[in-house]
Amino acid sequence: MNEPTGAAVDAATSIFNLPDYRVISATVLADGRRQIIVETDQPPGCPSCGVVATRRKERRFQRIRDIPVAGAVEVLWSKYRWHCEERACPRLSFFESTAQVPRRARSTSRLRDHVVDAVITSGRPVSETGPSQMSMVRAG
Repeated sequence: MNEPTGAAVDAATSIFNLPDYRVISATVLADGRRQIIVETDQPPGCPSCGVVATRRKERRFQRIRDIPVAGAVEVLWSKYRWHCEERACPRLSFFESTAQVPRRARSTSRLRDHVVDAVITSGRPVSETGPSQMSMVRAG
């Protein structure tokens, strides 16, 4: 019997399709929006020395803006602070970041790309593309 060598991706993660993240919870809120809680799928490297972290220090939930996925969605990132294991590194701990949600960002890169594409294809200024897209730009 042949078995896949990679990690199996669950259905919710596959549908949500945010690179470097996996869905750990999906619920419907009282107002009808869906809340999706995600976490990164690989331990990060220290931004200063590059050593891959193995010990978590703390966790917080960060609300991030993302493109609507079959309707309104609230995305929470279960974001960890990690210990740097390299003794020579001046950084003792760090919060994880990814290409999709860089350090200090509050929206995904795919949302910013989506808004930029909408402005370019419409041929209108950002202020005329609609209040929802304008608020996405300000939040990023």
